[in-house]
Amino acid sequence: MRNVFEPVKLNGKLVAKCIETGSIATGDKIRDVQIRTAFKNKQMLVVDPETGRVNRLNASIFGRSINNNVESGKSNYFEVITKRDPQVMFDNLQHFTTMVAQGIQPSLLVTGAPGLGKTYIVKNTLASRGLRESYEFVHFKGRSTAAGLFITLYQNSDKIVIFDDCDSVFKDADAVNLLKAALDSYDVRKISYITSKPLKDEFGDPIPSHFEFTGKVIFISNISQARMDAAIKSRSFVADISLTVDQMFKRIDQLKDIIEPNISSEHKDVAIAAMKQLIKQYNDVEINLRSFIKAARICAMGFDNPTSMIAEQICMK
Repeated sequence: MRNVFEPVKLNGKLVAKCIETGSIATGDKIRDVQIRTAFKNKQMLVVDPETGRVNRLNASIFGRSINNNVESGKSNYFEVITKRDPQVMFDNLQHFTTMVAQGIQPSLLVTGAPGLGKTYIVKNTLASRGLRESYEFVHFKGRSTAAGLFITLYQNSDKIVIFDDCDSVFKDADAVNLLKAALDSYDVRKISYITSKPLKDEFGDPIPSHFEFTGKVIFISNISQARMDAAIKSRSFVADISLTVDQMFKRIDQLKDIIEPNISSEHKDVAIAAMKQLIKQYNDVEINLRSFIKAARICAMGFDNPTSMIAEQICMK
């Protein structure tokens, strides 16, 4: 039973707990969306020791009972968000981004699975307010060290700084402390980075060991908010764009007319039907806007068996 995990709530967080050892599965072993789906459907998660593939099986098979019912007459917010219109989530993301742009809140933390359009919504919202990239806001992707974070914040101390998939900063205690200082609600936010060897910018000029940060920060990450630093979350607006499979298909339907405008509606409908067929056949099928674009492009070519080609692209090995 070492490879059987039960979805449970631990300190308010939904995690996968091994029923034999009691250990908690890491995110690279069982993804958050898999845990949420199993919890919703009262299922256990079984990890294949050879392939690492995760399957969901009814809890009753293992003599377990998963209680995700409403308690004390109160609504379960988890049940609410799994049923709401995805357009509401993205409308809220636009509103939160606007409030950061207006200086009402110093930061926004946007999380959710990849391929949902989180970055597009944030940047498009800023642009719609007349803000220009590289002038009023900057966008960075990829790994960052604590020193790199300090330099970036210094060089853009009066701008909106978007950190996109820079998840390494959340694993570095020094970087997290820098972010805490940058996101505080004090009238004056001073950031310090004291080292024996002064930092230098790209031109070789020394950077001061402390400065005042007047800008704002928007994080965009695929990491679950349950795994985010509590202090960062408490200083930020949070927008968790996590969609169930049904919600994702509804989101695709909402956007299909504007995505890949050169592809006909008929071919897009065939793509969606193929994706739904694959969901019924296989576990771990990637359903998001990116996988829909791949499927639509394949269907637009008019091949005899597009479903098998789509499976090659969106069924995770």
